[in-house]
Amino acid sequence: MAMKVVALAGNPNVGKTTIFNALTGMKQHVGNWPGVTVEKKEGVFEYNGERFLVVDLPGTYSLTAHSIDELVARNFLLNGNPDVVVNVVDATSILRNLYLTLEIFEMGLKNVVIALNKIDLAEKKGIKIDAKKMSKVLGVPVVPLDAKDGIGMKDLKDVIVAVAHGEVEETPIIPTYEPAVEREIEHISKCLEGTKLVSKYPVRWLALKLLQRDEEVMKLVERHLGQEGLDRVMTHINEVEERYGKAMDLVIAGQKYEFIDGLTHEFMSYGRAGGEPFTDQLDRLLVHPVYGFIVMAIVFYFVFKFIFVFGLPIQNWLAEAFTDFGNWLAPHIANEALRGLLVDGIIGGVGMVLSFFPLVFLLFLALSFLEDLGYMARIAVLMEGILRKFGLPGKAVIPLILGLGCNVPAVMATRTIEDEKDRLVTMFVNPFVPCSARLSVISFLAGLFFPKESALVAASIYALAFTVAILSAWLVSHFVKGESGLFVIELPEYLVPSGKALLLHSWERSKEFVRKAGTVILVGALLIWYLSNYPVPIGTGGSYAEKLGHLFGPYMGLMGLDWKAAVSLLFGIIAKENVISTYGVLYGTAAAIRSAMTPLQAYVLMAV
Repeated sequence: MAMKVVALAGNPNVGKTTIFNALTGMKQHVGNWPGVTVEKKEGVFEYNGERFLVVDLPGTYSLTAHSIDELVARNFLLNGNPDVVVNVVDATSILRNLYLTLEIFEMGLKNVVIALNKIDLAEKKGIKIDAKKMSKVLGVPVVPLDAKDGIGMKDLKDVIVAVAHGEVEETPIIPTYEPAVEREIEHISKCLEGTKLVSKYPVRWLALKLLQRDEEVMKLVERHLGQEGLDRVMTHINEVEERYGKAMDLVIAGQKYEFIDGLTHEFMSYGRAGGEPFTDQLDRLLVHPVYGFIVMAIVFYFVFKFIFVFGLPIQNWLAEAFTDFGNWLAPHIANEALRGLLVDGIIGGVGMVLSFFPLVFLLFLALSFLEDLGYMARIAVLMEGILRKFGLPGKAVIPLILGLGCNVPAVMATRTIEDEKDRLVTMFVNPFVPCSARLSVISFLAGLFFPKESALVAASIYALAFTVAILSAWLVSHFVKGESGLFVIELPEYLVPSGKALLLHSWERSKEFVRKAGTVILVGALLIWYLSNYPVPIGTGGSYAEKLGHLFGPYMGLMGLDWKAAVSLLFGIIAKENVISTYGVLYGTAAAIRSAMTPLQAYVLMAV
């Protein structure tokens, strides 16, 4: 018997992830939605012997296909046939959250459960919500929750099971608009009658989306009515917008909010709150144009201090353990080629990857802590104005800072950027940020060729790298298709993160890093070993690696470098530390390296 499917939908920062973790525990998987870079989280929960598949949809403010996240969420609700849709609503922001709720109702779904989360914070703000009246007004079950402390989760599971088995009769309320808009909806609906679309989608929903110029719905209608039929509909909509003097999506949004405002008066009231919210007091400091940057610098100093103080000893121990294991194994393998493959290729490659795991795990642990705490949203607001001038969103600052540690998890961290264009541009420029592995190369060469000014030289390389990253973002943003979305971000309440949720989230992301990066680096390490040892070992003049170096030698000459630099840079593609080790094999000593290059050539090599 197939598992019932439960979809979690809601605005960003409403506690969807907390509810997802509370439902699924350790039985969850993180990947990507097919064909896109949007994170897909799935998990399983068991209740009374029955198993349910929970799908956590991307957080969205609406279901109009303006961003890839909205499109992913909408397509799953329309075509994924979920047995239950749990719409997570923030009790402290009812008016804004119910906009998405009504969009779900307009899609014709009648298996919706409202998870009214953060009810404890609403009470502290003096907001009183009668859940029973709210359920009666909306026509669907409403379950009050404090998901952070697990309050109400059993009730939510009971209702999910009941709705999944068809034991709850729902009559979701459908918003009505001004008579003039309703006439347009009716007119467009008649134009669509007789098409196969009507049997698959609610005709009223299709008409509304056409009025809002939803591109995906326009493509659907074009396939069924033809270009001429779509043009007739759009010409009519143009005439309607001329009468209103503004776009119909703004008209519909405004009237929908008025409809929601009328609903909320039936089940919600405002009492007296206990003074200025703590969030507002902190935000005056954390998003301040001067003090905010000082706080951010201090926070990330301690983040990296935490990562390296606790992570480096474990990393070194793991690296030494794999080295010792290789040294122990080597004498037991008689065949020289097999010994090199196992010890230098496989054990060395796997050991290199696994030794980085503690740093990656602690990096994600720190990132998850700041995100759940609510601080990441403040950083994005702080940086938005500066980065947007160069084609990057404010949220790009997080992946850029993470890139100083390792670019692989930094690129993975771009999943938090909702708009596809912004996400792609951030992914593209992130590898320009010097990671900790490149720091070792820069430090080595700077100390060797510029002993008195090594710190200044290293700092200049970092300044150059960030300048290239920013200018590349400005350039690339002009070529990547799509428009950057408006900067809309929720500033959530500051909450103490759940330790269990932090560990679970960090483990899932770290596991993904090991699986993906580990495979690539392992294959690369085996390739380096092979190229360096066949037909003869590197340094004797006949290995494939040296032949490759001579092949690229003329191009390196354009930068004032020789074929040996080409070999080291080619191996550095797999892991930047290989640049140093390759030079060690080719030259033997630091003095030989210093005599073979000028300081200018060394600086060029650092820049490359």
